[in-house]
Amino acid sequence: EVNFRTRVDEILENYAKISLGYVSAALKKKDYHVRQVFNENPIRILVSSRNWDDGELVGVISWNSKKHCFIISEGFYNKGRKTVSVQSSQHCNGNNASDITKQAINLMHNLKGKKDRRSLNLKKVPLKRGPK
Repeated sequence: EVNFRTRVDEILENYAKISLGYVSAALKKKDYHVRQVFNENPIRILVSSRNWDDGELVGVISWNSKKHCFIISEGFYNKGRKTVSVQSSQHCNGNNASDITKQAINLMHNLKGKKDRRSLNLKKVPLKRGPK
């Protein structure tokens, strides 16, 4: 509800929640797993290609209230703390939900080929070649 006591920051924060809700719905239609974090600052959604494995590469789309823009990041998911260790971030090119969704889908497509944090620590199993 908007009235004569509403501040600009409140309006922009609610706009960010609505936009990220549309982005979340679009990514769910593309079969990604999405978590919405609207009760803590920064307002953000977490996007995973699988079901929240530990050390998995995930995408984060957040609202920066100081710069009044959306930021898209990639990082490793920590299952124990339910947090993301951000590796890189960039500003979203668009300000509407459609442009943010396109950039998020491109990010998730690029993350598909990269290795997880956990897979980097695994050793290869020595294969037995013939009888000895």
